[in-house]
Amino acid sequence: MSITIQLEDLEFIEEELHFDEKVSLLFLLYGHRNPKYLLQILTVATRAPEARTQFLSEWTNVVVKHEQPSNRWQSELLEGLAIVQANLCLLKCGFDDEELHDQFLPHIAELATHVHPVLKGLLLLCEKMDRATGGRLVDYLKQNCASTVTDSEYLEMVMLELIEQGRIKLGSKQSSQACDLSNLIAAFKGMELEALKDFCKSIESNFNKDLQPGQNQSDNAKSTQVAEAKAQVAENTDHLEKYVITWKNAGLILIVNQFTFFRDTNPELAELLPSEPLKNRRGTEVDKMAILNLFVNLGYAPIVVENIPHLEILNQVEQVVERVEPHHCSLVVCLLSHGQEGKVYGSNSIPVSVKTIERKMAARKLTGKPKLLFVQACQGSGLQTAVDLAPRLEHDGPSSERTASVYVDFLVAWSTVPGFASIRHIEKGSWFIQELCAKIRQLYERDHLMDILTAVINDVSAKRGYENECMVPIIYTTLRKKLYFETLKAKK
Repeated sequence: MSITIQLEDLEFIEEELHFDEKVSLLFLLYGHRNPKYLLQILTVATRAPEARTQFLSEWTNVVVKHEQPSNRWQSELLEGLAIVQANLCLLKCGFDDEELHDQFLPHIAELATHVHPVLKGLLLLCEKMDRATGGRLVDYLKQNCASTVTDSEYLEMVMLELIEQGRIKLGSKQSSQACDLSNLIAAFKGMELEALKDFCKSIESNFNKDLQPGQNQSDNAKSTQVAEAKAQVAENTDHLEKYVITWKNAGLILIVNQFTFFRDTNPELAELLPSEPLKNRRGTEVDKMAILNLFVNLGYAPIVVENIPHLEILNQVEQVVERVEPHHCSLVVCLLSHGQEGKVYGSNSIPVSVKTIERKMAARKLTGKPKLLFVQACQGSGLQTAVDLAPRLEHDGPSSERTASVYVDFLVAWSTVPGFASIRHIEKGSWFIQELCAKIRQLYERDHLMDILTAVINDVSAKRGYENECMVPIIYTTLRKKLYFETLKAKK
């Protein structure tokens, strides 16, 4: 990334941040350096949160003066801003927030490049707790650990007090000091908050697992961490628990079905329009009904929206996420539209990034629940001449490079590999959606979803059009377990 943060940018950045973003960011930047000092300045600042501050300039002066290399602060601050998701601020500074998101993986507690990994994990822990849970934690620590920690609406300040008191030990790879979160783990166990207890244990064990005398952690060690995290997820898969999607509590399915298109007349959006008008997607109604019939029979409550503009696609995804209840097993979203370069088109012919849709699905309230995204997306006019199709066949599918969602418990299935057309019959529907629905219906009582999708890829890739056209779907997944749909026998 050629753009970097300069010293003269700091005042603007700080003015753009909300106070709660400042608290979270400073927690990442100061928590391992001087938690006592940070507590002092935040205690004063909370009395007048709207007041102008110069926290970042002060922090930068400390880092430049006392730490090497002297430009390290730029990378650390950039990662911190990405983790606290100060996206509007980053955009105004000229950064690509999606690129930074993929670089720094803000929701993955185990991975940190420049900030202290345990501080990142503790910040995510704070985000998992609401105000009431934070108050319960403080009360428990006071009653059972003789702690003098002060309750605060900013849970980061509670963590800072525990760090300053030595009740949380962040650890250091450089000096081979282990992380110790035993007080938090014991507290959450006593409060019967098993998920938070396990989250703390994972932060601690991930930091300590490779700790060796004299070991140094370089600033660019992220690739090693990524490989280790993937290996840890992959090992012993035969012993993993299953996701079981029960018929009674299967969850919600959102189907976005785009059939007709118009060209948005807003001059500010003109450059986003495709070069040629998008054609109506004949055959998509057949796909919609196949999906609807299948998933209703699997127990899903359907939400169907049709011919909606690009911003409404995002709005509908946000709404369905909000409607997911704790007892729901999963969330499914199906996008049926034209598409190009990792995007799908709204009915107004304006594209929306599928990555943005993934991020909205990856809400914290859905942590641990499988999130399935199926994309049947036409190429649009940009690739209409790439494959000479017979009169009753049209083509769908994204053309450019796509990457898997960085979120755990996610599956994204595209109708075609990058760069190739995805074929849709104007009366019988698309090859991918029709085969997907048929294979799930045929195999779900005995096979898990990834095995079913392998069969879908096999059968779709074997199909041939009137003039020997072919296609291959592609699946990206971070599912940690085998996913099964409840069988008919189990429903009774």
